[in-house]
Amino acid sequence: MAQFNSYIDFLDFTAAIDYCRENGTLCRYRKGESFVQQGSIARYAALVVSGYFKIATLNDSGDEAVFNFAFPGQFITDFHSSLHGESSQFSVIAGADSEIMRVPLKTFKDFLSPSLFDEYKALFNMAFMRLLNLYRKSPRQRYVELCEQYPQILETVTLKDLSSFLLITPNHLSRIRRELAKKTEKSIKK
Repeated sequence: MAQFNSYIDFLDFTAAIDYCRENGTLCRYRKGESFVQQGSIARYAALVVSGYFKIATLNDSGDEAVFNFAFPGQFITDFHSSLHGESSQFSVIAGADSEIMRVPLKTFKDFLSPSLFDEYKALFNMAFMRLLNLYRKSPRQRYVELCEQYPQILETVTLKDLSSFLLITPNHLSRIRRELAKKTEKSIKK
């Protein structure tokens, strides 16, 4: 399966992963616990060992809007908040019971500093492509593409979080899933 966060494909995180494994503290987060809380300044970075984390912000109505996920082998933090001493504009929340290897963000940034610029460029490109797809593709097309590219996501991420990521309601996602199931059922009968 391709990396959900495609910017990772352009970077070699072997040394950073080793750093977290050697210097990190194993921490467990229960579903719903925050690693970074919106409005605070990030103090830690972590390597996700098991489970997954959702990256979400609160919309104007106070509802959680999921805009990314981090799975095992990926990093979580808010570099921007920490680099600029600003409050985080999002939260990093355990989407399931999860384990991480946590390191102080200051020492992790010092360790990564030569490659941090490359990571930001790759991350910007990934985010830009996702934004373009919001305008170019229907919710149904985005859902189908997501399932084709990352088939395990349906087994890992809750439908509520997926619908939020797709910027649709859970009811709309259910309708899309029913329509696709009917279409598949008809093509099997032929």
